Amino acid sequence: MSLQRREDELLLLCGRSQFAPEQLVQLQKLVQSNLDWKYFHALARRHSLLPLIFFQLNKLVAELVPSEALAQFRRDYQENAARNVLLADELALVLKTLSDSGVDAINFKGPALAIAAYGDLSLRRFVDLDLIVRRNDVAPAIEVLSALGYAPAGDLDPQYQSMLFEHQHNLQFTRGRIIIELHWQVASELFASSVTAEDLWQQLESVRVSNAEVKTFSRDDLLFALCVHGSRHLWQRMAWICDIDRVITIQPQLDWARLVERADAAKTRRMFLLGPALAARLLGTRLPASIDDAISRDAHIAALVNEIQAGLFDEDREQGAGVAATFRYNMLVRSDWRSRFRYFRFALALTEADFEAARLSSRFHFVYYLLRPLRLLRAARSRGAVG
Repeated sequence: MSLQRREDELLLLCGRSQFAPEQLVQLQKLVQSNLDWKYFHALARRHSLLPLIFFQLNKLVAELVPSEALAQFRRDYQENAARNVLLADELALVLKTLSDSGVDAINFKGPALAIAAYGDLSLRRFVDLDLIVRRNDVAPAIEVLSALGYAPAGDLDPQYQSMLFEHQHNLQFTRGRIIIELHWQVASELFASSVTAEDLWQQLESVRVSNAEVKTFSRDDLLFALCVHGSRHLWQRMAWICDIDRVITIQPQLDWARLVERADAAKTRRMFLLGPALAARLLGTRLPASIDDAISRDAHIAALVNEIQAGLFDEDREQGAGVAATFRYNMLVRSDWRSRFRYFRFALALTEADFEAARLSSRFHFVYYLLRPLRLLRAARSRGAVG
């Protein structure tokens, strides 16, 4: 694996969950070289790794890092830790209020993931709270959130919420600077049909967050859901790959055979294997021989890993992928035409942005379906002109 900058190499080293003696020596050499610490800080921020980077540097090579650089990372770590405590307290309150109203909810990502995968609330950055409820509990959950002072993002009225409920997998609510994403699925069935809420409710685990027992996914389901989430966002942040590494490393007894069976049944094998493949390539995550073999037999996975790695450290891609690149990736990460056609339908499904762009009466809802491809085409052309 060749990287253009020493700072990129340092980021990957700090992202690892396990260090061999030679890697510790490499880390020591890197922090004593002529690094651009300002660039490295910006890189860590871009990949949502500021708290983890500080933890690793402070634990392993604190005396070798320039004091000013380490102090900046320490301030970011402390700010993140304080924000995470506030969000964890809010999560506990929201979950208790939902439970008191007869609504069961799962915390996906955020505080529960920080505890389950990292063992420390302060080591993972998160800016919102993701809750999953059963489909039939969406309406009462919205009532609870409204009573707690949350309002739909974009000020969407119930009519538009109802349409999003048909086409998407979550709704966003805000109160001040706090964001809650209310899910009834991890991802749209058109995006990854294997991940349905009912599957996930069958085997839950609990973690303790802010002195409250919080329901979250089993480790098997968590790994699968994180692989789907990373694919939805084209794996554009190292933090998501670090999540995969931590879940695999902390739970060596994962039921890999069951996970691959699930992926095969839903035609999402490549999407699932890509997450572990990225963790193994970039962070040295140890995988079972059967998974290594399955990854090596699919040449498309190696090609996707190469593309994603290049994008992670390409400053020109910092603003994210355009419409064309997103569509191309999603065609490659699927191995059969039926799955690709389902993604094509997903890409044309209505979003909050469509409703915010034009507020039409119920008599003209069909117009949204005509405007959606036009909006995508305009976005693609606009990005091409900028690039």
